[in-house]
Amino acid sequence: MQIITNKSQKELKEHGSFQFPVLVSRECLSGYETGAFLWHWHPEVELTLVTDGVIEYHVNGNTYILKERQALFGNANSLHSGGMVEGQDCHYISITFDPKLIYGYENSLIYEKYVMPVVRDGALCAVVFDGSQEWHGEMIELIRGIISAYDGQEDGYEMELTGKLLKFWQLLVLNVDRKKGISGKEQKDYERIREILRFIEKKL
Repeated sequence: MQIITNKSQKELKEHGSFQFPVLVSRECLSGYETGAFLWHWHPEVELTLVTDGVIEYHVNGNTYILKERQALFGNANSLHSGGMVEGQDCHYISITFDPKLIYGYENSLIYEKYVMPVVRDGALCAVVFDGSQEWHGEMIELIRGIISAYDGQEDGYEMELTGKLLKFWQLLVLNVDRKKGISGKEQKDYERIREILRFIEKKL
Protein backbone atom coordinates (compact mmCIF):
# COMPACT_ATOMS: atom_id res chain seq x y z
CA MET A 1 0.00 0.00 0.00
CA GLN A 2 1.09 3.55 -0.68
CA ILE A 3 -0.51 6.98 -0.76
CA ILE A 4 -1.78 7.89 -4.22
CA THR A 5 -1.00 11.41 -5.40
CA ASN A 6 -1.16 13.47 -8.56
CA LYS A 7 1.87 15.02 -10.26
CA SER A 8 2.10 17.81 -7.70
CA GLN A 9 2.13 15.26 -4.83
CA LYS A 10 -1.41 16.19 -3.79
CA GLU A 11 -3.11 13.20 -2.16
CA LEU A 12 -6.09 11.96 -4.17
CA LYS A 13 -7.87 10.20 -1.30
CA GLU A 14 -11.26 11.58 -0.29
CA HIS A 15 -11.29 12.93 3.26
CA GLY A 16 -14.93 12.57 4.18
CA SER A 17 -17.67 14.02 1.99
CA PHE A 18 -18.70 17.45 0.77
CA GLN A 19 -21.51 17.45 3.33
CA PHE A 20 -19.25 16.42 6.23
CA PRO A 21 -15.55 16.73 5.26
CA VAL A 22 -13.85 14.78 8.02
CA LEU A 23 -12.22 11.35 8.03
CA VAL A 24 -10.85 9.32 10.94
CA SER A 25 -8.67 6.37 9.96
CA ARG A 26 -6.45 3.88 11.77
CA GLU A 27 -3.08 3.29 10.17
CA CYS A 28 0.18 1.43 10.77
CA LEU A 29 3.53 2.01 9.10
CA SER A 30 4.04 -1.68 8.35
CA GLY A 31 1.04 -1.42 6.04
CA TYR A 32 3.04 0.82 3.70
CA GLU A 33 5.76 -0.23 1.30
CA THR A 34 9.19 0.13 2.96
CA GLY A 35 7.43 0.97 6.23
CA ALA A 36 6.88 4.61 5.31
CA PHE A 37 4.31 6.81 3.62
CA LEU A 38 5.69 9.08 0.91
CA TRP A 39 5.69 12.86 0.69
CA HIS A 40 2.29 14.32 -0.05
CA TRP A 41 0.03 17.26 0.81
CA HIS A 42 -3.66 18.06 0.92
CA PRO A 43 -5.78 21.18 1.60
CA GLU A 44 -7.22 19.60 4.75
CA VAL A 45 -5.75 19.85 8.24
CA GLU A 46 -4.50 16.56 9.71
CA LEU A 47 -4.25 15.51 13.35
CA THR A 48 -2.18 12.42 14.14
CA LEU A 49 -2.36 10.50 17.44
CA VAL A 50 0.20 7.75 18.06
CA THR A 51 -1.39 4.78 19.83
CA ASP A 52 1.57 2.38 19.79
CA GLY A 53 5.23 2.58 18.78
CA VAL A 54 7.12 5.55 17.40
CA ILE A 55 7.14 7.45 14.11
CA GLU A 56 9.58 9.82 12.45
CA TYR A 57 7.29 12.47 11.02
CA HIS A 58 8.49 15.03 8.48
CA VAL A 59 6.59 18.25 7.75
CA ASN A 60 8.09 20.66 5.23
CA GLY A 61 11.68 21.06 6.46
CA ASN A 62 11.10 19.80 10.00
CA THR A 63 11.45 16.36 11.60
CA TYR A 64 9.49 15.21 14.65
CA ILE A 65 9.74 11.99 16.64
CA LEU A 66 6.30 11.08 17.97
CA LYS A 67 5.83 8.44 20.64
CA GLU A 68 2.82 6.66 22.10
CA ARG A 69 0.12 9.02 23.44
CA GLN A 70 1.67 11.99 21.62
CA ALA A 71 -0.02 13.87 18.80
CA LEU A 72 0.71 16.30 15.98
CA PHE A 73 -1.21 19.06 14.24
CA GLY A 74 -0.30 19.19 10.55
CA ASN A 75 -1.39 22.40 8.86
CA ALA A 76 -3.28 22.52 5.58
CA ASN A 77 -1.16 22.27 2.42
CA SER A 78 1.97 21.17 4.29
CA LEU A 79 4.20 18.56 2.69
CA HIS A 80 4.54 15.57 5.00
CA SER A 81 5.83 12.02 5.16
CA GLY A 82 6.52 9.50 7.88
CA GLY A 83 8.51 6.36 8.55
CA MET A 84 9.76 3.87 11.10
CA VAL A 85 12.44 4.54 13.69
CA GLU A 86 15.01 1.73 13.82
CA GLY A 87 12.55 -0.64 12.15
CA GLN A 88 9.92 -0.27 14.88
CA ASP A 89 6.32 -0.33 13.70
CA CYS A 90 3.89 2.42 14.64
CA HIS A 91 0.11 2.43 14.94
CA TYR A 92 -1.60 5.80 14.78
CA ILE A 93 -4.98 7.40 14.19
CA SER A 94 -5.35 10.15 11.61
CA ILE A 95 -8.06 12.82 11.67
CA THR A 96 -8.29 14.79 8.44
CA PHE A 97 -10.77 17.65 8.11
CA ASP A 98 -11.56 20.65 5.95
CA PRO A 99 -11.09 23.94 7.86
CA LYS A 100 -14.55 25.03 6.70
CA LEU A 101 -15.90 22.90 9.56
CA ILE A 102 -14.38 25.57 11.81
CA TYR A 103 -15.27 28.77 9.97
CA GLY A 104 -18.59 27.84 8.33
CA TYR A 105 -18.37 30.05 5.24
CA GLU A 106 -15.76 32.20 3.54
CA ASN A 107 -15.27 35.76 4.79
CA SER A 108 -17.04 35.04 8.08
CA LEU A 109 -15.48 36.63 11.15
CA ILE A 110 -14.09 33.27 12.29
CA TYR A 111 -12.70 32.69 8.79
CA GLU A 112 -10.90 36.05 8.69
CA LYS A 113 -9.83 36.34 12.33
CA TYR A 114 -9.02 32.83 13.49
CA VAL A 115 -8.76 30.28 10.67
CA MET A 116 -7.06 31.88 7.66
CA PRO A 117 -4.25 33.46 9.72
CA VAL A 118 -3.35 29.95 10.90
CA VAL A 119 -3.88 28.08 7.63
CA ARG A 120 -1.88 30.65 5.66
CA ASP A 121 0.97 30.78 8.17
CA GLY A 122 3.75 28.94 6.35
CA ALA A 123 5.88 29.02 9.50
CA LEU A 124 3.22 27.06 11.38
CA CYS A 125 3.47 23.83 9.43
CA ALA A 126 3.08 21.60 12.50
CA VAL A 127 2.60 21.60 16.28
CA VAL A 128 3.55 18.65 18.49
CA PHE A 129 1.58 17.82 21.61
CA ASP A 130 4.07 15.92 23.74
CA GLY A 131 3.05 16.99 27.22
CA SER A 132 5.81 19.56 27.52
CA GLN A 133 3.19 22.26 28.07
CA GLU A 134 0.13 22.09 30.32
CA TRP A 135 -2.40 22.68 27.54
CA HIS A 136 -1.13 19.71 25.51
CA GLY A 137 -3.09 17.28 27.66
CA GLU A 138 -6.38 18.99 26.85
CA MET A 139 -5.55 18.95 23.14
CA ILE A 140 -4.90 15.21 23.21
CA GLU A 141 -8.14 14.60 25.12
CA LEU A 142 -10.03 16.59 22.49
CA ILE A 143 -8.43 14.49 19.76
CA ARG A 144 -9.50 11.33 21.60
CA GLY A 145 -13.01 12.77 21.92
CA ILE A 146 -13.18 13.47 18.18
CA ILE A 147 -12.14 9.88 17.47
CA SER A 148 -14.71 8.50 19.93
CA ALA A 149 -17.54 10.58 18.44
CA TYR A 150 -16.61 9.50 14.91
CA ASP A 151 -16.39 5.84 15.87
CA GLY A 152 -19.69 5.82 17.78
CA GLN A 153 -21.66 7.85 15.23
CA GLU A 154 -24.59 8.19 17.60
CA ASP A 155 -27.40 10.63 16.83
CA GLY A 156 -25.94 14.13 16.69
CA TYR A 157 -22.31 12.93 16.56
CA GLU A 158 -21.56 15.39 13.76
CA MET A 159 -22.36 18.31 16.07
CA GLU A 160 -20.41 16.78 18.94
CA LEU A 161 -17.39 16.24 16.69
CA THR A 162 -17.59 19.73 15.21
CA GLY A 163 -17.85 21.22 18.70
CA LYS A 164 -14.67 19.45 19.77
CA LEU A 165 -12.89 20.66 16.62
CA LEU A 166 -13.94 24.24 17.43
CA LYS A 167 -12.61 23.88 20.98
CA PHE A 168 -9.39 22.38 19.63
CA TRP A 169 -8.95 25.31 17.25
CA GLN A 170 -9.68 27.84 19.98
CA LEU A 171 -6.95 26.38 22.22
CA LEU A 172 -4.54 26.22 19.28
CA VAL A 173 -5.06 29.91 18.45
CA LEU A 174 -4.76 30.98 22.08
CA ASN A 175 -1.62 28.99 22.85
CA VAL A 176 0.54 28.86 19.72
CA ASP A 177 3.00 31.68 19.13
CA ARG A 178 2.46 32.86 15.55
CA LYS A 179 4.57 36.00 15.74
CA LYS A 180 7.26 34.43 13.59
CA GLY A 181 6.14 34.94 10.03
CA ILE A 182 7.37 33.36 6.84
CA SER A 183 9.10 35.29 4.11
CA GLY A 184 8.11 35.23 0.48
CA LYS A 185 11.36 33.45 -0.26
CA GLU A 186 10.54 30.67 2.21
CA GLN A 187 7.09 30.22 0.68
CA LYS A 188 8.67 29.89 -2.77
CA ASP A 189 11.14 27.39 -1.31
CA TYR A 190 8.26 25.17 -0.18
CA GLU A 191 6.82 25.26 -3.69
CA ARG A 192 10.23 24.29 -5.09
CA ILE A 193 10.40 21.40 -2.63
CA ARG A 194 7.18 20.02 -4.08
CA GLU A 195 8.62 20.18 -7.58
CA ILE A 196 11.88 18.51 -6.52
CA LEU A 197 10.03 15.71 -4.74
CA ARG A 198 7.89 15.11 -7.79
CA PHE A 199 11.04 14.80 -9.92
CA ILE A 200 12.82 12.48 -7.45
CA GLU A 201 9.87 10.11 -7.08
CA LYS A 202 9.57 9.83 -10.87
CA LYS A 203 13.17 8.61 -10.94
CA LEU A 204 12.74 6.02 -8.16
